[in-house]
Amino acid sequence: MTDDAHGHASWRRLHPAALIVGVIDSLKSTIGILLAIVGYRIIRNGWSSWILIGAVALILALTVVPAVTEWTTTGYRLGADSLEFRTGLFSRKRRTIGYATIHAIDIASPVYFQPFGVVRLTITAAGSDADITLDAVPVALRLELESLRSASHAVHADDDRCGVHDSADASVSRAASSASSASSATPATDAAATRTTAPAPEPTPTPAPAPAPTSSDADHPVFRASMRDILLFAVTDLGFLAAALAVYAAFDKVGDLIPRAWMRTATQSVSAIVAHGVLSIMLLALGCMIALMIVSIVSALLRFYGFEVWRRNDDLVVVRGLFTRRTMTLPVSRIQTITIRQSLLRRPFHLCSVSLGLSSAVGDDDANDGSDSANILPVVSARRVVALLRAILPEWDVRDDLPIRRTGRGLTRYYVTLPSVLGAVATVAAVMVVTVQGWTDDCLPWMIPAVPFALCAWWTASRWLRSRTEGYALMDDTADGGTLPHRITVTGARGLTRFTLVTRRSRVQAVIRETALWRASRGIETLVMPLFVTNDADELRFRFIRRSDGDHLAAWLESA
Repeated sequence: MTDDAHGHASWRRLHPAALIVGVIDSLKSTIGILLAIVGYRIIRNGWSSWILIGAVALILALTVVPAVTEWTTTGYRLGADSLEFRTGLFSRKRRTIGYATIHAIDIASPVYFQPFGVVRLTITAAGSDADITLDAVPVALRLELESLRSASHAVHADDDRCGVHDSADASVSRAASSASSASSATPATDAAATRTTAPAPEPTPTPAPAPAPTSSDADHPVFRASMRDILLFAVTDLGFLAAALAVYAAFDKVGDLIPRAWMRTATQSVSAIVAHGVLSIMLLALGCMIALMIVSIVSALLRFYGFEVWRRNDDLVVVRGLFTRRTMTLPVSRIQTITIRQSLLRRPFHLCSVSLGLSSAVGDDDANDGSDSANILPVVSARRVVALLRAILPEWDVRDDLPIRRTGRGLTRYYVTLPSVLGAVATVAAVMVVTVQGWTDDCLPWMIPAVPFALCAWWTASRWLRSRTEGYALMDDTADGGTLPHRITVTGARGLTRFTLVTRRSRVQAVIRETALWRASRGIETLVMPLFVTNDADELRFRFIRRSDGDHLAAWLESA
């Protein structure tokens, strides 16, 4: 690390390959303006060489100039205690992240960066606004930051230990001073004072953490996703529904640009298929599903090809991606929660996924899914998940043999009454509208009552599932020779997806309890425990819980 004349670390500039990112970003933000201006000129004045020259000048002015300006005004430096970043010409922006406060280090290696041997580095701190993204920096910078972060943590640990010893020494000094004063004031009691002098207090012992994987374990990944795992993830991922909506939205946007003859031909083709009967409609739906599955498989390969999880001392390293390789380094101490999910499609195959809850979002803006970086097991057999988690994160001692206290059992009526009543009222109202309007001769209007019926049926089913799965188990035990922090395992459901969440008592921020007048007399209430998590479930919620269980959880949190 080079220093300037004042002894400070010198500012470093990004690699010139960062200009590629700047040009791409500028082009994305100005493509609409470019098409509008150039298209207007062509329609009004016809095509000419002057229009071509003007279009090139406009592209350079809107894309290249901002990229060059940003590159020349952007710099970073590694100080003694923190990473500093500055950018901007007229509006100067400067950010500083201390090495000890770094939550994660995320690396992305796009295809256009690989020939230059540089990567995009995202340093995550508490809060997304504090993140620093360095485009086109050497790969070795990650190792430099990791060593500085480890050294900073070691210094803080030494300071804490010194603080404990200093307080003990101060207590000894105060005790000796008090004894001396008492001796000078009452000489007759000198011998008694000597016999009753209190011993120096000893430092509070720090619980030994569970043993983490050693350096020898870092020679191979703890988990590697096979091609079968990726295909199972794609087939059982409900994200293909979102892909269908995205395709429909894109088609709707470009519909005005497609020639009307093409649109007319496509509409007539679909109408002809539908007119052939139910079998043709089913074949058309099957074709659409196959197309969506292909899109889902391609997306899964782009996101999770070569997916590996490594454990290197106190860091968790996740590597993934086909064309753009991403490497996320996460300190184990920054993990707030571990969540095991099992969606409706994965339940028959006994598959689940595991994600980590962090105190800040991890990843860059180009990521397909902000939660991918913390998704350490995209899809895994439910029989293997506990063993894998105990190998990846032995400190958390995840178990599947806990006696879960099912808080929703016996309270099912509180869960399903509201959605059932609303569904029945909405469906009857829709049927009455269809009948009054005289739409009974056509089959299509009868779809109107089906919509509220389906929505409320889904709502009722999800509420019923919550009543069967909500519960908790408190874990205050020892494992691997060290006392583990107090932890809680919470089970429940979000929609039709079951989950099991493990967190520590120190991550719970508060207890919020509320009830209605008609439930208070029966001792039924709602309990919410907020968590300091930004990228995943940020609360422990018990929709309906008995007051005795609520008192138990509140006492557990207050005993910290």
